[in-house]
Amino acid sequence: MRSIIALATITFKEGIRNRSLFGIALLALFLFGLNVTVAGFFMRDVGKVTVDMNLSALSFAGLLLIFFVGVNLMAKDIDRKTIHLVLSKPISRSQYIWGKYFGIQLFVSASLLILFICSCLTVGLLLNLYPNYFIGFSWMTFILACFFVLVKFSVLTAIVVFFSSITSNSLITLIFSLSSYVAGEAIEEVVFYLKSEFAAQEKMISESLQNFIDIVSYLIPNFAVFNFTLEAAHGLAIPSQRVFLSLGYGAIYIVMLLILASFIFSRREFN
Repeated sequence: MRSIIALATITFKEGIRNRSLFGIALLALFLFGLNVTVAGFFMRDVGKVTVDMNLSALSFAGLLLIFFVGVNLMAKDIDRKTIHLVLSKPISRSQYIWGKYFGIQLFVSASLLILFICSCLTVGLLLNLYPNYFIGFSWMTFILACFFVLVKFSVLTAIVVFFSSITSNSLITLIFSLSSYVAGEAIEEVVFYLKSEFAAQEKMISESLQNFIDIVSYLIPNFAVFNFTLEAAHGLAIPSQRVFLSLGYGAIYIVMLLILASFIFSRREFN
């Protein structure tokens, strides 16, 4: 356990020293500031637009953190051949995978926490400026929606670690991780459409293709289960059952990916 904590700490420090972090933070702050500027143009929908823009800014910043910093943190040891030095220490390959994951996750969590505070300041400012248009707004729902943005990226981080355990090429890891994210965001809508009466009547796809999509829908993470933007924008209550199911789904997916990554990485050979 000490080895995992030590490796996670080193990975976290490498992440916060990355120069890309400052550019991503400035971009996110610009989006928050843009929200304050353009919110007045929507008036009656200013509350919904504010929440939607803030959650979108958090999600966009999280994606950039993982794809531009997280992928490099995982691939750096292999690219620079320092993986041999790391593994020569009293640390197993499985511990290396878990330590890297927790380090990247700690880095992403700390970064999003700072942006979350800035987001709350933005929402609070607009709430004071246009109180009549935030009647249905709920801080609890908004905070919960922001928390599940972090949960979503916890799963995405596990995907990055999984693909990094398979290949030494950071570009390939980036492509497969990005593809998994795009597919995970769209898979629920695709399955819903294929099961609709319109698609059944038109017979737009073959049965074999539909079976293939059903199988893929179980393999690819369904990121839609972590999306609470609609509830936060309209101030709707989120059932506790859905919260626990989403948390359980994310936790199971993360553990399974890391176990597979540990199994694959322990059998890799490094030149």
